Amino acid sequence: MQFLPMLAVVVGLGFAGPAPVHADSDSRAAPRLSTPADEIPRPADERLRAGMLDLRALLAQGMEGGQPVAEADYVALAAKIEQQVQDISAGRDFHNRAGRHLQWLLGDITDGVQLMRDAPRAPAKRLGLMRVVETLNYYGREYDHPGWEPLKP
Repeated sequence: MQFLPMLAVVVGLGFAGPAPVHADSDSRAAPRLSTPADEIPRPADERLRAGMLDLRALLAQGMEGGQPVAEADYVALAAKIEQQVQDISAGRDFHNRAGRHLQWLLGDITDGVQLMRDAPRAPAKRLGLMRVVETLNYYGREYDHPGWEPLKP
């Protein structure tokens, strides 16, 4: 006979639904909507600025005149860009949020370099070059780099 009253209580609680929780009764701290790594412009040290300026100069020199470039020139430029990216990333800490963002940015440049180097035809190699250029222009918009001039694709 004790089974029926217990069953009635369980069924009654099931229809009652969850208890409402009011926002003012939450004792947890409000989540931060931004972190220093999310702030724009993102911080850039002098070594990063110098490396990115060197990379920009390398690309500007490789794109002079806007004329079509031979496939071998894309491969040679890709090797120089890859070396510059390695110089920029050497000794950097990529274990914090800002470092991971920079790692993503450098990885995007490397993806473009791989396309420049490995694509079978010149138009695809040019797409790789444009990816590198667009990523460098993104760097100029996102990072604290006074006087940065975007490249014209």
